[in-house]
Amino acid sequence: MEPTTASYRRGVLLVVLATCFFSLSGILVRLTEDAGGWQIIFYRSLTLTCTMLAVLAVNYRQRMAAVIWSAGWNGLLAGTASCGALVFYILALQTITVANALFMVGIAPFITALLGRVFLKEPIPAVTWVAMCLGTAGVAVMVEGAVSFDRVAGNLLALGSAVSFALLSFFLRRGRQGDMLPGTLLSGVISAALAFVILALGTGEVGTGFAIGPWDLGLCIIMGVVQLGLGMLCYTRGARHVPAAQLQLLAMVELAMAPLWVWLIVSEVPPRTALLGGLLILAATMLQAVAGGLSRRGATASTA
Repeated sequence: MEPTTASYRRGVLLVVLATCFFSLSGILVRLTEDAGGWQIIFYRSLTLTCTMLAVLAVNYRQRMAAVIWSAGWNGLLAGTASCGALVFYILALQTITVANALFMVGIAPFITALLGRVFLKEPIPAVTWVAMCLGTAGVAVMVEGAVSFDRVAGNLLALGSAVSFALLSFFLRRGRQGDMLPGTLLSGVISAALAFVILALGTGEVGTGFAIGPWDLGLCIIMGVVQLGLGMLCYTRGARHVPAAQLQLLAMVELAMAPLWVWLIVSEVPPRTALLGGLLILAATMLQAVAGGLSRRGATASTA
């Protein structure tokens, strides 16, 4: 069923709010002192798991186990895709620049749009295509002059991250009739288990064991509760009301917000290209949000 104007508007607001939480990742990682990437993944994912268990327990109490089970394959696949998006991105950053990784993110809306069109039969309005192209142009401007394709493995990992995030949006949409929060719970479990194995097999170097300072641990807890926990809560709820292509497009607001947090908190002025690219991304999301709301209002009026 096509979402109503009110539900669509609520979905857009939830997704945009989710991306604001997601965008805190860069600055929170930047503020860590000695924690390695896999340590951050482990403690953040462990905290995310506890957060989702608490949310599900409050919402469903004795029915929590049944709700987790009812998420079925969509929940499991959404959790796996979410884990893949995170892990692939971190592995990619070990071999390529952030600019290269961000460039790959620009293709995610197109992948999600095609998945939604082919498997969910969700139409892709012309304005959505325009908005996706505008958003991708914004990403290109942000990374202008800093993209290189000479490291194939790293770029393939970044592409894997973009595909995984597109799949996450797709599976959330496919399972929208039920509660997909168990998918986020599974994402935390899978990511924490993977990071546990990596850390357990560490070489003893800094950032490869389980020992972590209180400051870094506190930041990881904030990431798990606020940046990922509240972010995925809003994103999962919003995905019920926003078609797949538009869902992924709205998620690109994260790229525009991330440099602003660095600017506001550590006074690092982003380059002009980052600001201009961010404005293009925001313009694309505003175009889609307004056009989507107007089209639903017109559809409602015509059936009244």
